[in-house]
Amino acid sequence: LWLGWRFRAGAPAAFGRAPVTLRHPLLAQLDLAASGRRARARLWLPVVLTLLVLAAARPQTEGGWLPPEAEGRDILLLLDASPSMSIHDMTLDGATVPRMAVLKQAARDFIEAREQDRLGLIVFSDAAATAVPLTRDRAVVAAQLARLSSGSTGAATAIGEGLGVALRQIEGAKHPPVIVLFTDGDNTGGILRPREALAHAETLGLHLYTVAVTPDAPAFDAAADGLREPTLAEMSAITGGQAYRAADAEGLRAILGDIDRREATAAPPPTERMRIEWYPVPLGLALLLLALGQLRELSPGGRA
Repeated sequence: LWLGWRFRAGAPAAFGRAPVTLRHPLLAQLDLAASGRRARARLWLPVVLTLLVLAAARPQTEGGWLPPEAEGRDILLLLDASPSMSIHDMTLDGATVPRMAVLKQAARDFIEAREQDRLGLIVFSDAAATAVPLTRDRAVVAAQLARLSSGSTGAATAIGEGLGVALRQIEGAKHPPVIVLFTDGDNTGGILRPREALAHAETLGLHLYTVAVTPDAPAFDAAADGLREPTLAEMSAITGGQAYRAADAEGLRAILGDIDRREATAAPPPTERMRIEWYPVPLGLALLLLALGQLRELSPGGRA
């Protein structure tokens, strides 16, 4: 009996019965609402797609010129650490202090001011040694400078040796390197003579600045072979630099300020403009329209 009933229910036409149809007064309204949603979708979906395509194209406009990165220099500081640098004959903040104390303070300020450069520190007395190779880490150079003491590595003043160590470091530099030599006397030690080092320095195109850190002008005597070594002024003139003498702390600060201006960091001409991206605008509008459309569909009024 049950199978017969299922057969009759599945094929009503075979038994002469019409299919059951549910008629409700709200069905027409549901069809109307669905057609309204489809009509609204046909209106805003093309707008959203257009905005997305526009965002994908990444529209841009050009702004001002971007400042190019300054091209730093290679600067080597050659410091005399002979015992005479411990003589108390210079003034600093109203007190009489060793020459080395005045030199260390002024050199520290100079190091802090050279932000774009590679800096190195070479110390000489009986011989010369690299305390800090060329680096952009100014904190390391300043820390090694603070540890420096005079008279701990010998009693002579090997200026030629110091220049030789410096020249080996700056060979092959892309830009003309700079050497700043601080001493309070003549070359009195070492194997390499200053005049020999200067002959090689001329081929490198460097600038050598010499600073005599002493209240009195240093004396320059003839060597054992009777040949007088070049004075600090002559060393600077040969390499296109400048010679100075600092009698006190203020004078040394002014000297290093002048060297800082002479060797200002070169900035190449700008070659690139700032690019302003506008894709967030159409992308944001497209997302906003999608969100508003979704909210309208979920709201009771949107479903009606």
